[in-house]
Amino acid sequence: MPEGLGIDHEAPLNGVISGYAEQVLVCTGQDDWPSRIEDESGGDNLAADLKELLGRGGVYSDPFHNVSILNSSFPSSTPPPRAEEVQSTSAYLLPSFKYVPFLPRVSFDSVQALAKGYLLPEKLHSAHEGLSPIHRDRLTRKDAYQNLLLGVQDVRDVLVLICGHGGRDARCGIFGPLLRVEFEDKLGDAGFQVSRGAVPVHLGDVAAQEIEGDAEGNKVARVGLISHIGGHKFAGNVIVYIPPGHEGPGGEEHALAGCGIWYGRVEPKHVEGLVNETVTRLANIARIELVVPYCNRTEVKKVAVRVQVLSIGPTRRPPLSLQMAAPPPLRTFAIRARHTARAPRIRTHKTFTRTSHSSSNGLHRKQPTIFIAVAILGSATYLLTPSSKSSSTLNETTFVPYTITARDSVSPSSVLFTISPHQHGPSPPCYLLPQSTAWKYPLWSVEFKQPEVQIARHYTPLPPQDGEDPRDGKLRFYVRAVGGGEMSNYLHRLGVGRDVYLRGPHRGFDVLSRLGACRNVVFLAGGTGVVPGMQVARAVLERDDSSRVKLLWAVRKREEAQGVGITQPPPPPRQPWWKKKSKLWATQTPAVLTEVDADLENPSAVARELMRLKAKYGERLHIRLAVDEERTHFTREDLQSALGSRQGEQSPALGGKGCPFHDQLLHTRASEFEGPRAQCQCQCQCDGSDGRPGKNLFMVSGPDGFIAHYAGEKIWMGGTLTQGPIDGVAGQLQRRDPSLANDWLVLKL
Repeated sequence: MPEGLGIDHEAPLNGVISGYAEQVLVCTGQDDWPSRIEDESGGDNLAADLKELLGRGGVYSDPFHNVSILNSSFPSSTPPPRAEEVQSTSAYLLPSFKYVPFLPRVSFDSVQALAKGYLLPEKLHSAHEGLSPIHRDRLTRKDAYQNLLLGVQDVRDVLVLICGHGGRDARCGIFGPLLRVEFEDKLGDAGFQVSRGAVPVHLGDVAAQEIEGDAEGNKVARVGLISHIGGHKFAGNVIVYIPPGHEGPGGEEHALAGCGIWYGRVEPKHVEGLVNETVTRLANIARIELVVPYCNRTEVKKVAVRVQVLSIGPTRRPPLSLQMAAPPPLRTFAIRARHTARAPRIRTHKTFTRTSHSSSNGLHRKQPTIFIAVAILGSATYLLTPSSKSSSTLNETTFVPYTITARDSVSPSSVLFTISPHQHGPSPPCYLLPQSTAWKYPLWSVEFKQPEVQIARHYTPLPPQDGEDPRDGKLRFYVRAVGGGEMSNYLHRLGVGRDVYLRGPHRGFDVLSRLGACRNVVFLAGGTGVVPGMQVARAVLERDDSSRVKLLWAVRKREEAQGVGITQPPPPPRQPWWKKKSKLWATQTPAVLTEVDADLENPSAVARELMRLKAKYGERLHIRLAVDEERTHFTREDLQSALGSRQGEQSPALGGKGCPFHDQLLHTRASEFEGPRAQCQCQCQCDGSDGRPGKNLFMVSGPDGFIAHYAGEKIWMGGTLTQGPIDGVAGQLQRRDPSLANDWLVLKL
């Protein structure tokens, strides 16, 4: 060692290490870092983000629940194909033994989901009993956030972590790389497969949701350098994490399985004995001092007895005594409770044995062709099977025939048509409330089938007109033929008397439960996306007399809203404005927008529907129109004005953290099609009302590019189209005025 950088062989290690509830290992792929790891890349890194949330003064800071945040040399996993351009970081969570492969760096949402879903305590320390309910709720884990992180896996590898933080102290910078080479060599000799690459992630493959040995049954170990731990004067500092279910040579479970074991003063000559006698058989190692196995107190006592019994014979120094720092009382027990039902023992056979789902996993591995064939056959049956007599009325399983009874052209490319069912069942349609003519859902759709190419698409029915009886089963739809749209062009070609096939109803977002005691909805619609806006406006305004809806409708051509006799607009642009490559965020001249009211000249069929709603609800419904070919559209300032006004409210809504209805972050992976059991799970409320939880709603509906520009792209995840993070104009407005994120919930249709 360089002069002045000696190793302390005398001071006891007991109590040197501060207790922690969880340790986060950030996978950086680098061997060294600045002295303060949060300063890496100018502060733009995962460690800095986590310390901002969990460190001293952070929003989730808890002195009784310490989270240790370290950098590691392990590489991050490669993002899935559709997200390769997004910079992502991976992390290990220990001793929970979880691996989080994808934490996108483009948004802070994933960092918050990691903290809220995995790192916070399930139960607070008794010292927090005096905190307010809101504060206690903020510091407590919410498992629902775990669903926001893709591909999280259990860790079955032995992890050897060596302090190699040369940017902080030369001793570890010297010892770290030497010990890594020695550990990799000796673990290989002991029969471990030493893995150096990134952890492979198989999204959607249940059989691959654990990081474990290869197909030959080898046990896997990973050796990495980490940032500062344990005091550099005790170099080399080593932590060995032994995963749950790890076995000794005789097949018995390792006594420290599920724990982290700390070592100080490790030299290369000690590594072989440490691997052979501790990692594989758990015995004491001469001259090495072992500290802090992170498991619960009952197991600590058992381990202490066993270590004393298995201690190696005499050495030049006195036999080593096991020294332990008391682990945190709450978090430690919680972690071990999750491992109480031990994972199945991983034998060194060519095929791993599994628990109850092992046979199915084996089938997935051995017969992928059969699985795919069955899936394809099932899909074909689902679409092609004709409706039976028992399913002659609209239902969610089979397609049933309807006949087009009326067809009203809106423009050369769009049409509004009415359809009636072939058969009327003894009961009213399934989309009506029992003993009522009211719709069961405030927002819903049906699927249309294109029998020529066997595809299906969702379409939203228009609200019934005054005087109509919805019990007759008639439905009306607004369809616009678009280039390349197989379904829309097929429907546009059909005339009166032709049959169409429907399946549904499919329930959309429960907008009334999300709105709750709040009263304001801003609905931004592009083209035919105005129909869901009509559904929402009708449901919200019918609910109570204090609600307000602003419906902003953007169309490509004036003829979508007004027919012949209107002054011709200037030549249309070559493409929609939201696809242009110009800077979308620049402040633009306010558009000359059209008010849709009783004075609108020569309204189209769809505009007449809007005018009827306007006549019924008066000043509580405000409708404005922007026309793309006239180079007018809704600017950032228009939306700022619409969202900045919360008419009828005394104070903004409180956030419903952890609630699937009111937490914006939890909507990131949500589909717009609501499950039947979905319900509010929060305690937020709006003041001055009936105490129901709620958020004001900003809803965006229209073409993909339209939605992406105003609210951010929707994302495909696991075969489901999800909401994705908030971006675009809405994201920019939230960053300029953070109160908007608290007051308004953004939904994309």
